[in-house]
Amino acid sequence: MKNKFHEDWIVGLLLTFIGGALDAYTYIHYSVFASAQTGNIILAIIQGFDGEWGSVGKKFLSTLFFFIGIVLTKYLIDYFYRKKIHYWRLFILYYEALFFLLISLEIINQHQTIVTILIAFTAAIQWVAFDKIEGRAYTNLFTTGNIKGMAVNFYEYLKTKEEKDRKNFLHFLRVVLAFISGAIVSVFMYHLVGGKGILLISGLFLLLAVYETILIFKFYKENNIMK
Repeated sequence: MKNKFHEDWIVGLLLTFIGGALDAYTYIHYSVFASAQTGNIILAIIQGFDGEWGSVGKKFLSTLFFFIGIVLTKYLIDYFYRKKIHYWRLFILYYEALFFLLISLEIINQHQTIVTILIAFTAAIQWVAFDKIEGRAYTNLFTTGNIKGMAVNFYEYLKTKEEKDRKNFLHFLRVVLAFISGAIVSVFMYHLVGGKGILLISGLFLLLAVYETILIFKFYKENNIMK
């Protein structure tokens, strides 16, 4: 665990906060979900029956690029594992900080179809690359599975009173609350500053990237790896 910086609880909860903020922002601004592809598929079917083929195409492309993002990330995990490069997730955080900064620019933001599929692609990379908090599985982009984990472990704790079930319940509770908080803040920011609300997400990614850079730097220094 000492060198698995991407599993740090601050990283995990902030990514989940961002996940809630991102889904809220993209649905309000583009009428499409960044990561909840189930919602996109259902909306596409409904809009298809209403003849809204432009919206259907946007959601189809979003789901397709989400799929591609997952495949690419699995390849990157294998590639960097073979190369013994353990801090590669840091590149993702800096990339996302820059990516969402660029999206805030009107010249880019106006191309909604391109932006939404790139957001889905980027969200998929984040989902696969960051999948644990201190060894416990979680989802930082949508929260249905986290609610299930919270409910299951709550029941198990009531039944067994075991400490591990209590800790697992609290783990999922924190994740669910982080996701909901992100969505609430994102909606508030959108009503406050409109499309520029995406800058909140960019800033949080930059904050995370700097925080993880410090963790990695300290680890390398303490273990005399920087010589």
